[in-house]
Amino acid sequence: MKIKMKPALAALTLTVVTMAGTVSAANAPDDRWRFGVIVPIWAAGIDGDMTIRGRQADVDIGFDDLKDHLDASFSLGLEARRDRFGLYAAVGYMKFTADDTLLAGIEAEAELKFLIAEAGASYRLVHIGVERPFILEALGGVRYWAIDNDLEITGPGGTKLFDGGDEKDLIDPIVGLRASQFLTHKLHLDFQGDVGGFGISDDTSDFAWSAAGLVSYDVARWFTLSAGYKALAVEAESGSGTSERGVDIIMHGLLLAAKFTF
Repeated sequence: MKIKMKPALAALTLTVVTMAGTVSAANAPDDRWRFGVIVPIWAAGIDGDMTIRGRQADVDIGFDDLKDHLDASFSLGLEARRDRFGLYAAVGYMKFTADDTLLAGIEAEAELKFLIAEAGASYRLVHIGVERPFILEALGGVRYWAIDNDLEITGPGGTKLFDGGDEKDLIDPIVGLRASQFLTHKLHLDFQGDVGGFGISDDTSDFAWSAAGLVSYDVARWFTLSAGYKALAVEAESGSGTSERGVDIIMHGLLLAAKFTF
């Protein structure tokens, strides 16, 4: 059964809608600890499909649709660096609600709440150049998702045709690279990509990846503004028949971020 609910917020069941864990590699080497706070805004849309209790929904949601159903949102990233070594952590929370008319007399209501936390370490592999350096780092860590999702479909007279929900915790290992190429003393291009999940247990996704490209400007030593594009994909499924559930989607959109360093 195809559920063509335009908001289709249930499709976010296993998806991260925060960029809080992404930071640049552009900090110059330093023999003392430096700390950063990242405040991200990601205007993402969604493409793909999802399945709840054997019922599949096509997903094609623009950012304009999502923002109209956003009830609450918070995300924040933190980092600590000393010379080649770095630590990072992030947390994000979002809540969506939506209702829609599928057919005459048939209504659907969806609610999604989730919390994501991420932590890991980075290590500088390459630092070439002085005036316009190129910096490359390796990173590794874990990403924790706590998801609470509900979908209800009612017919004429309030008869329930479908009433289902899902609560899920996932802990994905992630590995990746990030790099910065300075164009001037203050302007640099930042890139980051990672893969994770690998289906190593029932508590991980089958596979997930993310990639981002940003143009950043160091307004001051303590303040950086960034703008660019972010894509994140996740694939996970379990069960069969009426107990089947899963998601195979890509989120992508404009990313803005402000970073404070001290």
